[in-house]
Amino acid sequence: MENILQTVKQFLEFSDEKLEELKKKNQMVKLQKDEKERNTSV
Repeated sequence: MENILQTVKQFLEFSDEKLEELKKKNQMVKLQKDEKERNTSV
């Protein structure tokens, strides 16, 4: 039982890390898109 709890806990930690990583990537893509739009509208 302890092993299962540890596995679930580890999985959730990895999930949180992955979400944070994807959030940062998404922000970068948005910034690049916004900058591209600004450059093309000039």
